[in-house]
Amino acid sequence: MSQDVHEKLQAMVGEEAGPFEAPNAVNEAMIRHWCEAMEDGNPLYSDEEYAKKSKYGGIIAPPQMVQAYCMPPLWPKKEMPDPQAKAVQMMHEAGYYGVVATTTSQEYFHPMRPGDQLSYKIQLVSVSPEKTTRLGTGHFITSEYTYINQNGEVVCIQPFTVLKFKPAI
Repeated sequence: MSQDVHEKLQAMVGEEAGPFEAPNAVNEAMIRHWCEAMEDGNPLYSDEEYAKKSKYGGIIAPPQMVQAYCMPPLWPKKEMPDPQAKAVQMMHEAGYYGVVATTTSQEYFHPMRPGDQLSYKIQLVSVSPEKTTRLGTGHFITSEYTYINQNGEVVCIQPFTVLKFKPAI
């Protein structure tokens, strides 16, 4: 990567975008579809009487759904001016055409309940020095998603890393 592009990427570390509002509120229909697809029979997600007696006092969504609720619609396509997308585009323009997601995790803080309106912010947290892998030579770009409910409570923090690379021949 040219030194100029690498310096621009390093200067972007710490850049944040958002909040971006989730297109739909947390709802029982999506919870049901998720549980059916995952074959998850946890009664906290589907049995109102059971959930009322729990520490949550009612139905909650599976925490892993946070990203599904916050994904922007595929159509019509809207530009999302986030730092991760900008970094990936800069690398693409510098000849790094390959991209692969490498790692992600989620840490949960507050449950999602039907009716909750989520939003999220994205922060670019690091760009690695150039690395050579079996896929090719490139840089690992790590962003952190922070998901928040309508009360300003952090629901989940999700670091997400991609490798943007020049494919090995």
